[in-house]
Amino acid sequence: MNKTLLAIPILAIALLSSCKKNESESASEENGGVDFATMAVPDKFSYATSETQPLSAEVLLLGKTPYAGAQFEVYLEDPTASLDDPAVLDSIQMVSSFTLNNNGQYNSEIKVPTYVEKIYLLSKSLGIPEVFEIDRTSAGFKLQYSADAAVAKNRTLSGVKLSNKVMSTTGGGASTSAVARTWNSVGYPNYLIDPYYVSGMFVRRFQTAVPYKTKVNPALLNTSIPRNIVLDLKPGQTADISISFMFATSTYRNTLGYYWYDSNNPPASPAAIVNKGYVFPSTSRSAVSSYSGLVAGQTVKLQGPNADGSFNPGTTVGFFIIANGFIPSTDINTPGTIRTARTTYYSDKRFNAAGTSGNMNGITERMVVLYDQTTNKIVWAIEDGTDADYSDVAFFASWTPNEAIPTGNYPKLPDVPRTDKDYVFFPGKNLKGTLLYEDCWPRLGDFDMNDLVINHNYTGYLDETGKVTDISFSFDLKALSAQLNNSFGVMVPGVSPNNVQVVNSYNLDNVNSNTDKSRTYAIESGHTNDVVVKVFTAASTIMGGNVVNNTGDGAITRPVEKFSFTVRFKTPISVADFNKISPFIITNDRRNVETHLPNRRPTIKANAGRFGTEDDGSSTTGNKFYLSNGTRAAANLTWAVEVPSEIPYTKSGRSMTRAFLKFSDWVTSGGVNSTNWYTGATGNRAGSLLVYP
Repeated sequence: MNKTLLAIPILAIALLSSCKKNESESASEENGGVDFATMAVPDKFSYATSETQPLSAEVLLLGKTPYAGAQFEVYLEDPTASLDDPAVLDSIQMVSSFTLNNNGQYNSEIKVPTYVEKIYLLSKSLGIPEVFEIDRTSAGFKLQYSADAAVAKNRTLSGVKLSNKVMSTTGGGASTSAVARTWNSVGYPNYLIDPYYVSGMFVRRFQTAVPYKTKVNPALLNTSIPRNIVLDLKPGQTADISISFMFATSTYRNTLGYYWYDSNNPPASPAAIVNKGYVFPSTSRSAVSSYSGLVAGQTVKLQGPNADGSFNPGTTVGFFIIANGFIPSTDINTPGTIRTARTTYYSDKRFNAAGTSGNMNGITERMVVLYDQTTNKIVWAIEDGTDADYSDVAFFASWTPNEAIPTGNYPKLPDVPRTDKDYVFFPGKNLKGTLLYEDCWPRLGDFDMNDLVINHNYTGYLDETGKVTDISFSFDLKALSAQLNNSFGVMVPGVSPNNVQVVNSYNLDNVNSNTDKSRTYAIESGHTNDVVVKVFTAASTIMGGNVVNNTGDGAITRPVEKFSFTVRFKTPISVADFNKISPFIITNDRRNVETHLPNRRPTIKANAGRFGTEDDGSSTTGNKFYLSNGTRAAANLTWAVEVPSEIPYTKSGRSMTRAFLKFSDWVTSGGVNSTNWYTGATGNRAGSLLVYP
């Protein structure tokens, strides 16, 4: 037997009969929670489990250079531990991605669960830290990163001191004439010179030629490409060479060094290299503990054989990397050490053993080299492992005089046409939320919120201005427990239907994921200020019963029914418009009877004459919609709930306040307490009253 409001008269029970469900289970299971009819709900409480927050970012490289074009992904969990595991990274809730404008800035908004107090920005562009943890403030979420500030912090960080003594190399390697250089406990050099101010476009040109986590273009491994610097100087001339850090993505604390020799008398083996020195004692991705603190553009002048550090005519300069060669010191006053006995890779491929596994099997080249005509820089990129993306460490050279290094034989860095693909998701990439409906409006029902259960996802495609050009909608008709044959629609309020270019049955990946591939969708006619799509008609007919994937008399089990389509706009809409998407049910397929989420206005086709009747307390003048009036039960009760994750739903006839034990605390506090009431956290659920997906 279906439970109804305990405190209402017999007449009210009769009025509820049209939306009762048959239920044979004992109501004695309901021994927790509270009676929904007695809740004291604050006026106009919206039952919102998600909220929009401002999101802004500004990223400045050294010299306050805007990082134009830098790309970020926004996560609700820390992605640091998953950076090298795409499958795990895909399982973390990602809510949007964005690209900085020419000023290195971004300003928009994101929609996140109300309990979220911090977000994580994962940089998809190199040369800056990979992950930023951003706390929510009264102004929303804001990233302000300045490489200059990061450098200043590295130099003055309390307790971290630079060495005053020359460090000797350690390990079992051959003796060398390593140039004396000093650094601190994590390998931050104290011999940096004025930086080279790297532009975002420079980094992006490199990423276009050598994409991170993508096997390198085999043409860049061509043996005719020079890997060393061969100075072309006139007698009596000398050259100065400086090396600038670009980025590191490796978990190794690699040591970057250089060596030089007479071009007419090259060493036959690494052991024969006499002249060498260190450039950067430790390079690694920023997420590695004891990160050295290097940022893009920090520069070291190479020390050659002359008193002023310059190099003579007839000199070849090469580079090496000691794989995971640096060991940080546990004492912040003691410099870290370099292990010369570790595997070392050279720009002279004849010194390298061929790889034996992965994409590096049989390959001796460990460095690719390119020339950037725009900046007149030569860029080296190193592979320290087996994936062959040659993005583990990258650095570039500057030199004087300009003619000292011929550049004609180096491949050129390409121009960068904008090909960014940014998105906004709700509730997240590859994740679905849950819509729970009662179909009795304007009468109150049993508050089990399972007359229609739908999982949903919205994905918006952003153009270069951060506007939404396309929205891909995905709905899974999961379960129902209703006597009425309800339909379902979705609205983008405040957007003219004349602004829609096309509606198709494919998602943004051009995949038709509908259960019935022949389904087509269209903008519903008759609307002037809203984009409305009727997603499906008659859920019970589609699912083959009135109680589907739930419990009770006549219940059946069957797969979910999938509905998916994309709306493309003629003129892009704002992210704020995307965040206002409003799903609703059409009761018993009577087109003028709509039930929306609390305080979401109906479409123009809804019969406004029903507002304020029976148990409904809606007021168009008070901008209050789909909340009860308190005449026969608690005021401000709802007929619909949306949560930003896929959750279990109540068994037929079981109240939300009984099945979700902290739901009433959340509601009566006006959304202040128990904001994660729907999650699987301990004490949130009465499992015996729920159907699990």
